[in-house]
This record gives sequence, structure tokens and C-alpha cells, in this order.
Amino acid sequence: MSMGKNTRIFWLLWCLCIVGAWALIPYLYSSQIVPSDSSKVLLFSLITMQAAVVFGIACWISSKLIVKTDLHPFVFAQPMKTIVYPGILWGTVVSLTLFLFDHTLFSNSLLANRHSSFWTGALASIYGAVNEEVLMRLFLLTLFYFYFRKWFGVSRKSSLWVATFIVAILFGVGHLPAAFKFGSPSSLEITRILLLNGIAGVIFGWLYWSKSFWAALCAHFTADIFLHALFNVMVCQ
Repeated sequence: MSMGKNTRIFWLLWCLCIVGAWALIPYLYSSQIVPSDSSKVLLFSLITMQAAVVFGIACWISSKLIVKTDLHPFVFAQPMKTIVYPGILWGTVVSLTLFLFDHTLFSNSLLANRHSSFWTGALASIYGAVNEEVLMRLFLLTLFYFYFRKWFGVSRKSSLWVATFIVAILFGVGHLPAAFKFGSPSSLEITRILLLNGIAGVIFGWLYWSKSFWAALCAHFTADIFLHALFNVMVCQ
């Protein structure tokens, strides 16, 4: 893929990340992470500026790193076979696995029993699929892989898997602050967040470097739609 086309893709992803940040706003209000009486205009402005800066930097650095690795995250050949089918399949596997864990091992978790409306969950899924994949996989996984390969001379396979597991752990840790807004942290809640997000992070990471960024994005969106929208409707009925 040419440098020019890559550049256009990163510009597109940056714009989509800003849209994804906007899509998260209804979920923030409905889940009471943000007080209902807070200024919507101010929140919109802050979220827009934060997304523009954070994801702009992430996209810019990623665009510089990708060309220095042997990764090809934007492959779009045979999209049904390489993106849609594996994305939906593994996204469904992730959602069912996490759903079963929540209703067995973590059935006593307060966080597992919190539910949002279908439409706020569906909108939040855009943020998860686009913004989190850009930050976690396209930026961080690529960054770790680059350093392991170029600086430490680790083999390609080992570098990919180590980077995948590290980013999966960070993916789980990144969900802790928001989760703690719903209550005091406990060993059960921390274990749940790290384990469930870690499982998802490993699968999304594997899809990123074995298939493409688009496959990871598709899987993440599929999983989030099930977990934050469809399953919520089923459980609340």
C-alpha cells in the first residue's frame, strides 16, 4: 500500500475517532459517569478537544511506525473472507465467553449487573471498536512490536505475542478508572475487569496482526454490540 493511501487512512481514522468520542457521550450520561446536570456544551467541547489531541498523536505516531515494521494492518483484499467473517465470528466468541463468565464466575459482581439502554450501548460500541482499537492495537501494539524487533532483536512471532499480551493487560487496566466510578474497587471487580478485557484484548490483538486492523475493529464492534446492546435488552426483559 502506498504511503499516500496510508496517510489518507490515518486521516480518516482520526476523524472517526472524534466521531467515536461523540458517540460515547449518551452512555456517559445514562450510566451517570457524568452528572446529568453538567453542561452538555462544555462536555462536548472537552471531549472533542481531547479526542482530537490524543487520537491525533496516536494516529501520527502509528503512521510513522507502521512503515518501519513488517505489519500490514490495512489489507483490504477479499474483505468478506479476511475481515467480515473472522470479525463477526471472533467478536461473537468474545461476547459469549465474557457473557458466560459474567453469569457464572462473576455473577456476584456489581459491575456485571449494570445495564444500559440499547441505543446508548450501541453508540458506545462505536467508541470501543474505533477509538480503542486505534489506541490499543494500531498504536500501542505496533509500538511494542517495533521496539521488541528493532531494539531487542526478538523474533517476529515472540514479539507479536508478547506485545499482544502486554497491550491486553493495558487494555484491562484502562477500564479500571471508569469502572471504579460505579463503586469501591474490590478484588472480585478488579479480577473481572482485567480477565475479561484481557481475553478480548488477546483475540483483538491476534486478529490485528494475523488478519488486519479492520478485522480487529469488526470483532470489537461485534462483541460490544452483543455485550452493551443486545444482551442488555435480553437481560432486562
